[in-house]
Amino acid sequence: MPVVDYGALPEFPMRPGITGKWIASRERGAAGVGVLSNTIEAGCGAPLHRHEYEEIILVEAGKIWVEMDKVRTTATPGQCVIIPANAAHAWGNEGPEVLRVLFVWNSPEPFAPGKSTYLEGAPPAVT
Repeated sequence: MPVVDYGALPEFPMRPGITGKWIASRERGAAGVGVLSNTIEAGCGAPLHRHEYEEIILVEAGKIWVEMDKVRTTATPGQCVIIPANAAHAWGNEGPEVLRVLFVWNSPEPFAPGKSTYLEGAPPAVT
């Protein structure tokens, strides 16, 4: 049973203003789930994309906006956003402070080829 000290994990750049660290992934011993911690600077986010599985975004600090089907919502610490499988969505940091979120997917490799499609922009760096 792996125990991951995710506070000690190194962050890696994913996009301008966004860093990440894999808390749960295949390489960390997860067989059916992926958990990614992101730190997002003000004004930064991810362009329109979709995954072939559900995505859950848990807000730890700051305020996130999420847009799906041309409807924009926001979430704050203690809240989560549940995005259905194959739903096109985009997200970003809504506030002036740093945003910290956890992304959860029912796949240990959510960005593997064919698992996510970017409808705008390029996929993120994931390692």
